Amino acid sequence: MAHVCGDQAQDRSLVVGGEGALAHAVVSLQDGAALPAPETPAPAPVLDQKQCHYEPPALAARAGTELVLRNSDPLVHNVRAQAGANRSVFNVAMPLEGMSLRRPLPAEPGTVQVRCDVHPWMHAVVRTFDHPYFTTTAPDGRFRLRVPEGSHTLAFWHERLPGSSQTVTVRAGETVQVEQTWDVGALRQGAAVREGPP
Repeated sequence: MAHVCGDQAQDRSLVVGGEGALAHAVVSLQDGAALPAPETPAPAPVLDQKQCHYEPPALAARAGTELVLRNSDPLVHNVRAQAGANRSVFNVAMPLEGMSLRRPLPAEPGTVQVRCDVHPWMHAVVRTFDHPYFTTTAPDGRFRLRVPEGSHTLAFWHERLPGSSQTVTVRAGETVQVEQTWDVGALRQGAAVREGPP
């Protein structure tokens, strides 16, 4: 088992790329529920289990839609999802490499914590919304979000940083560039790096 998991587990709750770029931050429109839906629906969100980590460690999804779970490791994982004050969403075993399952996310928007009981350091978070206007930042810290014309409030969310927002005005056919920064002092303590299996 050690050849898949290694003997140490990296804490992936904060992934910072080159020049301080923050990966896996969730960006959404605060007024998204009041806007007309885009013509093309977003693809189903996918949470993969790779080398004893959840990939990505944070993702955004539409509340009430299905989350695709994939096991890319040649060993048993289980996926235990909880919302709110430890309310169980689902708990499924995934014993086979290449196995995929679909499980519904809660109908109400919020945050779903995902863990593996077999490998306790495995953790991911799914932020859900009652509208389709959301995305996550890439490893280089960049994001692209197609929005209707007008003024919108962009909300930035990360599990270990305080929420932040910015107002942006977009005209038809225009691309607007937005910069968001957090002070290092705002960082909340995350999980310590835990030892993996022997």
